[in-house]
Amino acid sequence: MIKTHAGEVALKGLLIAAVTLATMLSIPVPGFRLYFNFGEGVIYLVALLLGPVWGAAAGGIGASLADLLLGYPLWAPFTLLIKGTEGYVVGLLGREHPVLGIAAGAAIMIAGYSTVAGILYGWPAVPVEAATDVVQCGIGAAAALAARPVLRKALFSASESKN
Repeated sequence: MIKTHAGEVALKGLLIAAVTLATMLSIPVPGFRLYFNFGEGVIYLVALLLGPVWGAAAGGIGASLADLLLGYPLWAPFTLLIKGTEGYVVGLLGREHPVLGIAAGAAIMIAGYSTVAGILYGWPAVPVEAATDVVQCGIGAAAALAARPVLRKALFSASESKN
């Protein structure tokens, strides 16, 4: 793994940008100010490979930036908290039990966004938000679990060969 402070800062910046870009690959949900996106898988990967602090930073900051850039500024502070917590929990539990970590993070994300959607748009928005989030988490989980072994081998074998 990267040992220098400058290298860690650069990698965190790249991972935040990756979450932002993947989140910006979005599909708006008609009738609501909600959208489906592909950032979940990147958050899960970062958290599973690099741990809770990295998962929280990449998830919270990256997804919040996407909210701002996509024109959803009202959601940005909620996203910072929800996605940051999601990334932290996935990283904390996912090292030993990746599926459990992702399931716990997904539960936090779905509950958090459904609650905020209900408060902001009324409770009829909750089933739409929850359904969108379940699909988003499922696709993200499948992508992260498929990519994890390959990226883990590449990331950690490359850093070990330099030592």
